[in-house]
Order: sequence, then structure tokens, then C-alpha cells
Amino acid sequence: MTNSTKYWIWLNNAIGHNNPKHKRIFEMYDSIEEFYNLSEYEKRLSGLFSDNEITKLQNTDIKDSFDIISKCNENNISILCFDDVSYPKKLFDIYAPPSVLYVSGVMPDFDSRLSIGMVGTRNATSYGVMASHIISGSLAKLSVIIVSGGAIGIDTACHKGALEAFGTTVCVLGCGIDFPYLTQNASLRKDISKSGAVISEYPPGTPAAAFRFPERNRIISGLSNGVCVVEADLKSGSLITANCALAENRDVFAVMGNITSRYSEGTNNLIKDGATPVLSFKDIIDCYPEYKIESNEKASSVIDEPKHRKDINVSESAKAVYYAVTATPVHIDKIAETTKLPVNIVLQAVTELELFGLIEAQKGRMYKLI
Repeated sequence: MTNSTKYWIWLNNAIGHNNPKHKRIFEMYDSIEEFYNLSEYEKRLSGLFSDNEITKLQNTDIKDSFDIISKCNENNISILCFDDVSYPKKLFDIYAPPSVLYVSGVMPDFDSRLSIGMVGTRNATSYGVMASHIISGSLAKLSVIIVSGGAIGIDTACHKGALEAFGTTVCVLGCGIDFPYLTQNASLRKDISKSGAVISEYPPGTPAAAFRFPERNRIISGLSNGVCVVEADLKSGSLITANCALAENRDVFAVMGNITSRYSEGTNNLIKDGATPVLSFKDIIDCYPEYKIESNEKASSVIDEPKHRKDINVSESAKAVYYAVTATPVHIDKIAETTKLPVNIVLQAVTELELFGLIEAQKGRMYKLI
């Protein structure tokens, strides 16, 4: 936080967050304080503002900024502004960079490290989750910063992949950091802030709203050298992030998907339109030789082995069968032997588990976890 923080917050309160005029003010004046102290007439002379914006600038009370700063102090949220030395140059270079960022955790050094935005559908398939986990974990293992949006589905898998590889990941929210957005991911956000950061351009208390998520997508792509879309249908918000990346002169990657799945239509179309296809994390690394990231693909790659889930809502016999199945395919006779259940009961149980998406049938009456 700098002495000018209150003035940048005042500007956001006056003319909104996603506004390219913030950057123009930073470039035109010696300081935001200088701009704040201009008369109404002098602000009009700048030629930047509409009559409505001039009215808002004149009527917005800077005392509101102190309330926001106080809330941040109470919630251990730091504030990063344009004139802070830690503000990422990578982000400042986009069309409408946020002049204020609220941060829980520690903002990594985006300007010296490769960073990749990873996004995709909330309705992820098991394939999408696995691909996200493997690619993000393998990249994070090589000190690549993983940037995503904290949503369920692909975003969650990407954050978790990075964390499990003991890497750095940043979650960009479309609401205030303290807002109870997706309470089931609250512990994930807490883990992210321990080794990376949860960030937002919106002050504490700002609720989630539909229009804020497309706005925050420009930050995900702006913090990234490139954006990788793992799984997305034709109307997915992830494609908005891909479009932001193109507008910000970032690279666009897409994981090749099942041509029969609607959740791969968006990604496959991106590839058709020129996005770099991704079959391995190395397809991304190879596009950035300037970072001199050396990897032995086998040593660097994260292997995603499914694990038994807790508290599954199935019958008792199905539970017994579930915990007898492993990531390596197991024959039905071996399952019956382990569980001491009759084969006909085991058959009913595996059908139940398949319907719940917990196991998968293989050739030769074999079953494995998914």
C-alpha cells in the first residue's frame, strides 16, 4: 500500500473498475494525488471525461476509501495500485488494467516468471479434470505460475494440480475476496493464499454478479503469457478469456478433446481457428524458450492417479466394492474375493458405482477408479 492508495480507490469508486481511463490518468499526470486535486474545470480540460463522469468525480467522497482500507486491514488483505513497485508490468500493458488490486497472500513476481492462465467449463468431465490436473501440476512443478478463476470444474482442478505440485497459483475472483463465493471452495482459496495469492479488483464486500466475471477474465489473461483452455463448450465463459488473450496479444492454447463431447466443441474450434493444440505441458513450455525452462518430460510430468473419495452416497455393498477397486484395473473375481461378497451382489454394486461416475469398466471384466 502506498500514500496514493486512497486516491486510486476513490477513482474506482467514482468511474468504475474496468475503465481504460485509469491508465490514461496514470500516464498523463505526475501522480493520482495531483489529478485528485485538480479543479472541476481542469478535469474537464483533460478531455478524458463525459459530463456524467465529471459529476461522479466531483461527488464521490474520498472518505469511502478509508472505509475500504480499514476493511482490508481487518481481513489481512493487502492493496496493490498502479504506482506500487510490485504491480505487474505484464498486467499494466493491457488495454484496461485494474488500477487497484486487493490481494490475500503474496503476489508472485509475474514479470520474471512464465505464467499461464488455465480455464475451462464448470461442468467438467473426468477427462477435463484429469487433463487440467496433469498439465497445471506439471507446469507448476517447473515454477510456472498458474492463473485461474477459482470456479468449480476446470478452474478448481488447475488450482489443485498446482498446489499438489507445491507450485504457485493465483486465483482471480469476480467479487470481493471476503465475499462467500462458492463456499465449497473456501478451503481451496485459503490454501492458494498460503503459497500464492487470491486477488480481485473489487473491494471487500462486493458480491458476485454475472457482469463481473467477464470483467475479471481480462485480468486472468493479462497476468498470463498465454491462456490454455482445457475444456469448454461453444457458449463457455472460458472463450471470453481466450478472446481477451487474443486482444491482449497473448498466446492461446487449447487441449484437444473428444469430438463427441459438447464440452470439447469450444476447445476443438479454437484449435481449428489457430490456437496451439496441447497434448502435453511441454507443448506450452516449448513456446517460451526465453524463460530457459529445462524439463525432462518424464521427470517433470505429474501423473494423475485417481484416489478414493470420502463420504460417497452409495449402498453399503457398493461402498465395499468401491474401496476394493484401485487406479489399476481389478478383475471382478478379485473384487468378490476381497469383499467376500457374492458375484451377483458385486455386479449390482459395480453398476451402481458406474452410474455415479466412481468407477469405469475395462475389457475382460476389469474395473478401475476414475
